[in-house]
Amino acid sequence: MKKFIAVIVVLCAVMITSSASAAKGVVVFYGERSKKIIIETGWQRYTCGEVMGITIHLHRGDEVAGELESSGSHELYNITEDETFSVWISDYWLSKERALEWLERNS
Repeated sequence: MKKFIAVIVVLCAVMITSSASAAKGVVVFYGERSKKIIIETGWQRYTCGEVMGITIHLHRGDEVAGELESSGSHELYNITEDETFSVWISDYWLSKERALEWLERNS
């Protein structure tokens, strides 16, 4: 019975940890005037969107975390600058070429 309870506790801990983890990426483009942002999320995949509101510290090379793999409004965390910012994600899982096409269409 003790082993069964221990297994249940471990499984619960694993489920909580995996659901709390956020996707991470690196800002590869941020247009201060246009507010457009492209984030490389790994495996040469890119998330594209528009920063909403005011963000003072957002630069190319910043590491960010949050919901990077779904459309819509999200709060992202800028790990490099230790601040959060709002973004509207329009597209995700794009190749580099598709991300550049998105930027051209939306600028």
